[in-house]
Amino acid sequence: MITQRWVVCGPCSQLLLRSLPSSSFSRHLPLTTATAALLHHPSPKWKFTPLSRPFSTGRQNPHIHHDITYQQPPKSDDRTPLHTLRLEEDINVNEVMRNIQRDVRLDPEGGKKSRDQDLTSLYWVQRGLTWKELPSVYLQLSKSRLTTLVVLTAVAGFAFNPVSGSLTTLAALSAGTFLCSASANTCNQVMEAPFDAQMDRCKQRVMVRHLVTPLHAMTFSAACGVMGTSLLYSCVNPLTAALGAANILLYAGVYTTMKRYTIANTWLGSLVGAIPPAMGWAAASGALDWGAAALCGLLYCWQFPHFNSLSYNVRQDYCRAGYHMMSVRDVALNARVSLRNTAALIPLCMAIPFTGISHCSFSFYSVLVNAYFTYLAWNFYRTPNRQTARELFRFSLVYLPIIFGFLAIGYAFKERTGADQEKHHGEGSYIKDLCPVPVLPSGSASSAMCPVANKQSTESGEGS
Repeated sequence: MITQRWVVCGPCSQLLLRSLPSSSFSRHLPLTTATAALLHHPSPKWKFTPLSRPFSTGRQNPHIHHDITYQQPPKSDDRTPLHTLRLEEDINVNEVMRNIQRDVRLDPEGGKKSRDQDLTSLYWVQRGLTWKELPSVYLQLSKSRLTTLVVLTAVAGFAFNPVSGSLTTLAALSAGTFLCSASANTCNQVMEAPFDAQMDRCKQRVMVRHLVTPLHAMTFSAACGVMGTSLLYSCVNPLTAALGAANILLYAGVYTTMKRYTIANTWLGSLVGAIPPAMGWAAASGALDWGAAALCGLLYCWQFPHFNSLSYNVRQDYCRAGYHMMSVRDVALNARVSLRNTAALIPLCMAIPFTGISHCSFSFYSVLVNAYFTYLAWNFYRTPNRQTARELFRFSLVYLPIIFGFLAIGYAFKERTGADQEKHHGEGSYIKDLCPVPVLPSGSASSAMCPVANKQSTESGEGS
């Protein structure tokens, strides 16, 4: 029996399956002479009279004669043993392959084959990657869209810090955060490959399709993790590097494992998603304070309505794969946690201006956005269905850009008003506005340079 892993070309397999007898398992068998003969071998037909009608109670009507005799199955001697099966003349594999070669004109090897060589080998090709395909595969392993969101949140923490950092530090922060996120996501896909194969939304991932080996993927993950943390340590600061390493360990080592055992994985996953803003804040100032806590709390609360609404619509996949998610174990808890954390965003955003990140006008704008967000979460809590979950999820996608946009506007307005206040209410600014030159004691020779001082001295002289 052939045990090699081979894949048949798409056009050839379609034509071949049309030529061979259809079967439920014929698509999963390699094309050989014995296989074609086995598929062509007719199966015995069993004919019998049913005892009762479908969906009946099984009780027989005494006024109706029931024939319970069965037609005897064919004797075992009448059936041809499997080891003596031979290919029939009407199903000739070589002839079928010649017809395919003539109609499709496909030669994977690009050369002519001898007549003695089996023509079936021409259409069995082994899957391999080229150097041009590796960057795309690495981006899929890294979950490029999710990793880009992680980098943007880290950059937001860097930008909203009152302490201004250099562009070199910002570039190192972005590259190091991208590498750390790529390492964690790759390790996650390697560990969850058998379970992702059972989910419709994950069955096209790299590890499920066996585009690379697990050793190849883990080598890429380790390389990204080492380069990311080293870059953050050398070009940013040790605190940011420690946060990046903790993010990898929590996501790949703890969160991925907890998904198989308890629904508490959602809270831990939200904590992992709240770390990148702290990395950006620490990269700018080298320390963490209330401003970093406010941004981390914003990301932490946002992830619950975002992920819970997403997991509700794909809870069949999570159930099939054996993941312990709130949407699978407790639908009411899933909606309740989403509403609770969405409502918590209202006071949290109102308190952000007190940390010095944005202007006080941000509190007013954020209330409008969070009120609508809470309204969608309330609909999902009151009537959890696919429609309300989809509405909540779609708005969660645009929530962060809107909030960070208002934060940026408030931050710029705060910087401008702060500069104006410093200009008009700074130390000695009132005297400087009245007299552009330094004020000297009256009676000195230089006091004539200041008209205000001369006027005051004249008035004092007249009064005496």
